Amino acid sequence: MKALNVLLGVLVLASVVLPDGAAAQSKQRGRVIVSDHDCCYYNRFTLDPYAGGLKDAYDIGADDDFGYLVGFRVGYQLGSRTRLLGNVAYSNTENVADPQGLQSYYIYDNVWVMTTGGGEFDVVPGRTSAALGLQAGAGWRKLDLESTVGTPVVNPLDDRNFTAYEVLLPSLTARHRLSTRAAVMVSLQDYIFNFLEGPAQHSPALTLGLSFR
Repeated sequence: MKALNVLLGVLVLASVVLPDGAAAQSKQRGRVIVSDHDCCYYNRFTLDPYAGGLKDAYDIGADDDFGYLVGFRVGYQLGSRTRLLGNVAYSNTENVADPQGLQSYYIYDNVWVMTTGGGEFDVVPGRTSAALGLQAGAGWRKLDLESTVGTPVVNPLDDRNFTAYEVLLPSLTARHRLSTRAAVMVSLQDYIFNFLEGPAQHSPALTLGLSFR
């Protein structure tokens, strides 16, 4: 009878412990290790909204060639240090045309829509990390008629259509995780337009953003 009681006790203990162990192993298989010292996450996707400024290479106006840049990235974690990226960005630079001393002229803005995709690798992993990235895609540009000075004798340029430019986008991103689901990031990028046909035009950008998992 004593042996039977011991056996029943072992079976009850096993019924409690083994499911927890199986669940723990399942979670272990599903998680992705961020670093040797940090915990884990179960969602491989990230959404990164950001904003900053861009030095527009296609601005030939006399004013500053800086415009604002806003966008968001979608990331998919492949491993502890690598991820795939998809990116959509919008930029506007004011007064980009050169009136060349004219008394009457039109004022245009450059409007950009960038669509790129690529990857990123953490060269410095950890809670505070640094990553090198490379993306490629297309930059869509149009001249947006902003205003008129005087009475120009010619018609304004057609501002309804976008012109596509191939774009290469190398980047250096510093990221600091605030929690397992949120991080703050700063990124230095270079939108290299027309790199296949030439001459290549460099438009560096600096952005600040958040990353949500």
